Amino acid sequence: MSALRPARAPRRLRGALALLGLVLACLVWRPAWAATRDPRWRTLETDHFYVHYYQGNEYAAEKAAMVLERAHERLSTSLSHSPWLKTHVVYQDHTDAANGLANTSPYPRIVAYVTAPDSMSVLEGYDDWIDILLTHEYTHIIHLDTTHGVPRLINALLGFGRAGKVWQPNVIQPRWFVEGLASHEETRLTSQGRGRHTQWEMYLRAPILEHGFIPIDRVSSGANIFPHGSSVYLYGLYLLRYISNRYGEDKLAELNHVYGGQTLPFAINRAVEKVLGVSWEKLWEEFELDTVRRFQGQARAIRARGIREGRRITFTTSAQASGNFVRHPFWSPDDRHIYYFEDDGHSNPGIRRIRSTGGALREGIGIGKQGQTVGVERIVELQDAGSGSFVGVSEDMVFEIWGVHDLRYSWTDLWRWRPPAKGARNVRQNPGDLEQLTFGARARDPHVSPDGRTVVFSRNDSAQARLAFLDIETKEVTEVAPMERIQIVTGPRWSADGKKVAYSAFREGGMRDIYIYDRESQTTVRATADRFLDSEPSWTPDGKYVLFNSDRDGVFNIYAYEVANARVHQVTNVLGGAFEPVVSHDGKRLVYLGFTAHGYDLWVMKLDPAEFFEPMPVQDPLPTIDDPTPDEVGDRGRPVSLKSQRYKAYRTFFPRTIFPSALASATSGSFGTEIGASIGVSDVLQFHSLSINGGYNTAFRAPSGSIVYEWSRLLPTFRVLVSRDYARRGSFERYEYGPPDDLAPGASPPSYLQRGYDERITTARGSISVPVVRHPVHNANASISYAYTHYANVNNAPAVDPNAPSSTLPDLGGLGSVAFGLDYDSRRGTRYAYGNETGRAASITVNLIDPHLGGRYSDIWLTGRYVEMLRMPWRGHQVLGISLEGGASAGTLGRRSPFYIGGTSQQNEVLRSFLLRAPYGDWGNLRGYRPFAFPGRYYGVLNVEYRIPLADVERGLGTLPGFLRRLTLVPFMDLGAAWGANGEKFTRQMLKWGVGASFVASFKLGYGDAIDLMLQYARGFDDEFGLNYFRAAVARSF
Repeated sequence: MSALRPARAPRRLRGALALLGLVLACLVWRPAWAATRDPRWRTLETDHFYVHYYQGNEYAAEKAAMVLERAHERLSTSLSHSPWLKTHVVYQDHTDAANGLANTSPYPRIVAYVTAPDSMSVLEGYDDWIDILLTHEYTHIIHLDTTHGVPRLINALLGFGRAGKVWQPNVIQPRWFVEGLASHEETRLTSQGRGRHTQWEMYLRAPILEHGFIPIDRVSSGANIFPHGSSVYLYGLYLLRYISNRYGEDKLAELNHVYGGQTLPFAINRAVEKVLGVSWEKLWEEFELDTVRRFQGQARAIRARGIREGRRITFTTSAQASGNFVRHPFWSPDDRHIYYFEDDGHSNPGIRRIRSTGGALREGIGIGKQGQTVGVERIVELQDAGSGSFVGVSEDMVFEIWGVHDLRYSWTDLWRWRPPAKGARNVRQNPGDLEQLTFGARARDPHVSPDGRTVVFSRNDSAQARLAFLDIETKEVTEVAPMERIQIVTGPRWSADGKKVAYSAFREGGMRDIYIYDRESQTTVRATADRFLDSEPSWTPDGKYVLFNSDRDGVFNIYAYEVANARVHQVTNVLGGAFEPVVSHDGKRLVYLGFTAHGYDLWVMKLDPAEFFEPMPVQDPLPTIDDPTPDEVGDRGRPVSLKSQRYKAYRTFFPRTIFPSALASATSGSFGTEIGASIGVSDVLQFHSLSINGGYNTAFRAPSGSIVYEWSRLLPTFRVLVSRDYARRGSFERYEYGPPDDLAPGASPPSYLQRGYDERITTARGSISVPVVRHPVHNANASISYAYTHYANVNNAPAVDPNAPSSTLPDLGGLGSVAFGLDYDSRRGTRYAYGNETGRAASITVNLIDPHLGGRYSDIWLTGRYVEMLRMPWRGHQVLGISLEGGASAGTLGRRSPFYIGGTSQQNEVLRSFLLRAPYGDWGNLRGYRPFAFPGRYYGVLNVEYRIPLADVERGLGTLPGFLRRLTLVPFMDLGAAWGANGEKFTRQMLKWGVGASFVASFKLGYGDAIDLMLQYARGFDDEFGLNYFRAAVARSF
């Protein structure tokens, strides 16, 4: 008897599909119309670059083109390399964060954010932000693009000649060299940069004076050392500067070329010994000795003048810990408390308060040396360093909150916070009321006037920031015209009489000075005029002084500008650094941010003008700034931007490599070995992406693969998929008559009763996903999709014994479905956490299967999942994770059970998951059981895990590409059931449970890949399907 053939799809299918298309169009029409507000992209081409920019930013694009061509001329000479392909530069203004990134695979590409850094940013040391940023990123392009020898030959073979690159040896080395070289070149080729930024000197000086030099293995692998992500920039910069000074600038270029031609990856010592004759470990010792001597000499000079500092009052981390980050202190109206923003890496960040007399210290224990300052109250949680200010004499506060505007733009806005009732304050359960004051204003650094009616703030827009005022009642915003085309205002603060505003501003020419704006006369007075970093002003209550921090003596200290005679006095003299001074309302005390080797904390000192002292006479050490104006013009003197063209995606939407974007891999799957290849293509703005995967399955002796296209230009994301796969099914039972036709000579005939068949699965799917909520913590998405899947038996129809019992035929044919989904996620972790510690996630999906949608089946599925993360109240970052999921169906899908539960497939062995970078998660599985052990129309699974970090190891072996980060123990319990496959009702005996534990060792391999090696024991308590096993795998980060 032959297999059952699928029925022809009904004629109503076309009408149903047309109706579905109309529904989809209605769903996406409004978001698509809203997307017309997106900026229009244009492309400006120069000799070596394509600059892609928003229409309206022609001036910035012209300047970027000039800076890039100048950087190319300088860097191609000093590093002795010029990329063969032009570099694509994407110039974006969708975020209020200052940053950039660069990559050269498969082709050179830079993404640059227009927004300039805020005060106290690690990027603040610039005279021209566009120049610094693009010089740094283009250094990456030239450095990483340099290849010789075997790597160049392989690139030529697999990169279609010179269309793309697949092997770049300079990528496979410690990040401190990659980022250090770019930071070194940005400093050498511009008038400022990180290497001339006093803050970076402070970051390096403090640990040397307090607890000694950081070992090279901790820097190589991103250990939790201050300043955390910037550590590789910091130590790489000064190490390469030492090499340049000691061995010669040309050695850096030579090292770049030698390592760029090495066939063996990670052999960084081999390259440096060939160039310099010493290993990196030896160079680190030389660098340490030179640096320690220099900063010890500087410390002696500071101490000779006499240390003048306050008393430290916050100790949120212990003396052995690192990572305390405190910003924006301000006094309560009665001066009894100090409010401030804090992110200590152990709890969710936000605004805290402490008594102005200080608190008691609890020494750090356990993971991250988690200490605590007794007496600190958590007021409200924020996600970024919010600058707060009280509204008059009330307890209401105005601060900035980073959020997502129009579901796409990461901008900051002003919010008013009203505290909960007395005695009901709880930062999590009763956080108070929030009222949004601005919408898409890109506002930051707010300060409320003494009468509580007006907020002064800095308004960001297109590489500049202007002074602005907000009327709290009417929400009307008034801006002050900038003094020149490029002006960046930060930290505006009212005087006590509400008539003047002091602020810091950057102007072209490398000037970052203090200004005083008189609101009545609308005039501005320049208080300081130099190239030092003068920022974060604050008035004394009597209006006689404006305090600010400055690096005019090589160390950030607090200074006082005397308004009457324009004299500048020095207030502090510290070894670390002093920032953000704020005077109490009675004028007797000063709070400021003091820096130690472990981060920023609050310090309080007595404020007495009689104790001010004269600053040391200093001379500006910075070189002359480059000409910041573009020098390239178009035909007959017209701007070069007039030659720009509308962005065309097809110009970059083509394959460039066949490896690794066409990665040939052999993977041992659940149904045999598959040898395959894949190609990925996207345009430079990533509006379009195409992924083609193909393979040959040796078990089925047939090709398989998929094609996926995605379009994300509009607010919805459109996705289309076509795929073919194979599976071994067990739902076909028959009694065969005689041996099969393809039986090999000498082989034994199969048994009389045969089960199972080989199935071909062909799928076509289209989907649309739309963001519903975008927030720093809360995110939700909605989706709708249509899929048609066809199941076919690929085995030859066997001869069936007519005298045998009836055969059980497989369920084959087409299946058409429409799925609606909604998901939400607010989970988050902290710096010292092992994965997420708080928040929850939830999802629900409804799947409608009907012959009117194609195929011969009908059913309805409903599935849902809920996850809760509960941080334990004691120290040590222990977390209870709970996951509950389940599903139900109408049960009209024939013998195809819609749901299966069971353990994880044993195919997920450690080597395969590591090579494929496909770690798996255990939630939703019934560990301790066979995979797909229990089918059903209904199912439910409860997973409970308790995560116990055991130790922060954070050590490696010198510069070897291996680093052990942390050890964690995760005991777990799973409980689940599936029922109704054959119409049976649920009984308590159907519940299956298992227990076990995972020992997780967290590594960093290859200087960047975070790998969690999991050793797991699980036991399932069932005589038939339960297992008792140990296993090793690469675990998914929780």
